[in-house]
Amino acid sequence: MKPKEKVRINLPSFLIQPNDVFHIVRRTITADENLDYHDHDYAEIFWIKEGSGIHVINGEEHPIEKGALCLVRPHDTHTFIANGNSTGLVVSNIAFYLESLNLFKERYFPDSDTFFWTTEKMPFMVKLNADQLNEISAITDYMLTKKRDYIHLDLMVLQIFRMLTDSFSDKSNDVPHWLVLAMDQFNSPKLFREGIAGFVALTNRTTDHVNKTIRQCLNQTLTDTVTKIKMNYAAQRLSMTNVPIKTICYNCGYNAIGHFYKTFKKYNGMTPNEYRAINHKVF
Repeated sequence: MKPKEKVRINLPSFLIQPNDVFHIVRRTITADENLDYHDHDYAEIFWIKEGSGIHVINGEEHPIEKGALCLVRPHDTHTFIANGNSTGLVVSNIAFYLESLNLFKERYFPDSDTFFWTTEKMPFMVKLNADQLNEISAITDYMLTKKRDYIHLDLMVLQIFRMLTDSFSDKSNDVPHWLVLAMDQFNSPKLFREGIAGFVALTNRTTDHVNKTIRQCLNQTLTDTVTKIKMNYAAQRLSMTNVPIKTICYNCGYNAIGHFYKTFKKYNGMTPNEYRAINHKVF
C-alpha cells in the first residue's frame, strides 16, 4: 500500500463532553474502508479484539491479528487496513492528552526508554495472550459506560501498564523490549514445536537480527535461548504436575525421548526422572 498524504488529528475533535479528558472506542473496520493516514497530538493505545489486517506505521506494513497491542506515540504516522473477511478488524483504542502521559512517566517510569518512550523507529508493539486479552476486553466493556474523567483514565492506562510491566520485572534493562516480550510469550507446546521459527515470529524481526541481539545482550545463541526456555518449561511441569515425561518431551518439541533426556540433563544437572523425584518429596 502507498498511503495518501498524512493528516493531523487533534484529540478535542473526538471528545464528547466539555470536561472529557480521554476518548475510548471499539469499532469494526471493514476491508472497503479507506482510513486517513495520520499522526496526532495525543497518546494512543490500541489493541485488536478480533480479526486481522495490516497496521501501516511509519511507512512500514505490519500484519496484525487478534491480541496485537500497540502504544502509538504522537509523532507516529499510521492507519489500518482490514483483511477481506466477514469479521473485519475489531479495534479498541484509548486516546488521551500528553499531560497525562507525562505524569505517568514521572511517577512510574522516570528512567524508562521503552513503552511510549522508546526511540526506535517502530512504536512499542506486543501480542497479548488469551488471558491478557480477556482482561483488557473486560475493562474496556466497563469503561465504555463510564465518565471520561481522570480517575477512569488512570484506571484503564495503569491496568495496561501493569499488564505490560509484569513481563519485564525480572529481565535486564539492557535487553530490548521486543526480545523480553518474545521470551515471555514463547511458552506453549505449539510454539515449542515450531522451534526457532516460532520464537523469531514473535519478534517481527529477522532471524539474523534476533540472533545478533541475543548474542550481544545475553551472551548466548538463539538456539541456546530457545532450548533454555523449553527446559525451564519442562522443569516446571516435572515439579508441579504428574504429566508423563513422554508427554512433556513431546510438548517441548522433541520427538526422540533420548535427545530430550540428554538436553534436560545438560541444562538442569540431572535426568527428568531424578528432577521429578527430588521436587516431589514432601517435607
